[in-house]
Amino acid sequence: MDETNNKSLIRLRDAFASLLITRSINKITVQDVVRKAEINRSTFYRYFLDLNDFIDWLDSDMITEITNLVKLNDDQRIDFTEFYRYAIKNRSLLKGLLESKRWQDFVDHLFKIVSKNYVELLKKQSHSIPIEIQSQFFIGGNINLFKWWLSQSDQPSPEIMAKYHEMLSTPQ
Repeated sequence: MDETNNKSLIRLRDAFASLLITRSINKITVQDVVRKAEINRSTFYRYFLDLNDFIDWLDSDMITEITNLVKLNDDQRIDFTEFYRYAIKNRSLLKGLLESKRWQDFVDHLFKIVSKNYVELLKKQSHSIPIEIQSQFFIGGNINLFKWWLSQSDQPSPEIMAKYHEMLSTPQ
C-alpha cells in the first residue's frame, strides 16, 4: 500500500475513533466519517463498500495489531505491556466495539487467532493440564479481564495491568 493510501486509511480510522467518543457505533454514518477525516467520500468508497465493510476492516486490522503485540519475554512468560499500551492508544475504538453488537464478532475473531498463537506458546512449556484446555481457559479469562479493564473509569496503568495479567496467565 502506498503512502497516500495509508494516510487516508489512518485518517478514516482516527476520524471514526474520534466520533466514537461522542456517539455510539450504530449512530455513525459514512458521511460523518469522511467529514471528520476531511477526505472525499469517493476516497472512502475506493477502499470500502459501506460502513460495515470499513468496520470489518478495522476489526481485522486491530486484531492483527493486537496479536503481534503479545510475545514471550526472555524468561518464557507472556508480556502484555505493549498490548495494554495499544489499548490505551486505541481506547475509543475498542470501547466502541465493546459497547456495540459487534463486540462478540470481534472477540470470536480474536479468540480464533490468539488461540492458535497461545497453543504454540504453551507447547514450549511443561504442563499437567492439556494445552487446549489451558488455552481456552486463559484466553477466555484474558478477554474478560481486558473487557473489565477497558470499562473502568479509573484504570490501573498499562504497565501494572500487564503485570497482573502476566501473573494470572502464567501456566501452572
